Amino acid sequence: MPLPRLTRRGFLGLAAAGTAGSLVSCGDDETPSPSTPDGSESIEPVTLRNCVYAQNHASAPLFWQQFAPEGITIDTAIVTSSAEIQTALEGGSLDFGLIGSYSTTIAQLEGGFNSKIIGMCARQGIGLIGATDAVTTVADLAGRRIAVPPPGIQVLILQALLQDAGLTLDSDVEGVPLGYADHPGALERGDVDAFIGTEPLCTRSVVDGIGQRIDGVFDTPLGDFNTAIWASPRMLEQPDLCRAAALMQKQAAEYLTPDGENDPAVWQDLLVTQFGYEEAIYEAVLTNIGAEWRFDSIRESQLAGAGELMAQLGIVAEEPDYEAFYAREYWDV
Repeated sequence: MPLPRLTRRGFLGLAAAGTAGSLVSCGDDETPSPSTPDGSESIEPVTLRNCVYAQNHASAPLFWQQFAPEGITIDTAIVTSSAEIQTALEGGSLDFGLIGSYSTTIAQLEGGFNSKIIGMCARQGIGLIGATDAVTTVADLAGRRIAVPPPGIQVLILQALLQDAGLTLDSDVEGVPLGYADHPGALERGDVDAFIGTEPLCTRSVVDGIGQRIDGVFDTPLGDFNTAIWASPRMLEQPDLCRAAALMQKQAAEYLTPDGENDPAVWQDLLVTQFGYEEAIYEAVLTNIGAEWRFDSIRESQLAGAGELMAQLGIVAEEPDYEAFYAREYWDV
């Protein structure tokens, strides 16, 4: 089944129609842009297909069109899972996708995954939330129930934190399988005492006074790694287009997060005006999200930290070939 697609015109059309919660593209159609990544002659007209999750903080790909070289049109798909992205990249229905390190490690070890990282996409965006005044530290989770999402980086972080505290999931702490959207409600009802989830749901629980953040989420070997930008095997055969994509991601990330600091006005326009976040949630969530483009030695160590922990926990039989993940020639644009 083909991925649902929205072009820039489609994004603007949804916004004009007042579609609640819909994604809209950003920037002005007349924004000047270089003719090519290095300022030389124009690229032949081409449409590049990237993706975003709906109303998600990892939305720098929405801004690619604003910085696209002459001749490049960006066609953005709304996706729901990393598995969907991986299948689309390998099958050729996506050119560039945002994925973390968990599912890609499994996919590489199972064979048949040949997409590579051309840069970063987003940092942070994960939270461990405990019931207010009841669960304030990881150690407080002993003997309690925690909502656990489908396997992924969040679960890996949780296992690392529990391990450091001398606890084990489903032994010392009862894991309750729940989708991300169900976490705040389960905590509010008292069905669980904590959850490990994603933004803005984590922040919503905090703002509503239902939960509080538990420290340490970004102190594991995984750090604050959220998602990277991966190029499909087909795109890797077209270095000019990969370089253009890497540069668009850099410009989009720097527009959202110049010099590593979130631009409040830009994020407010994206999260409040376009996505419909409440002002209080926007103000609180801004400290736990960020757009990125630079994939450096720190990111390499974080990706390796995830793979090492996955092997240690028996999620995979061995660590992956990390170098096979990297298209280093696009990391310094």
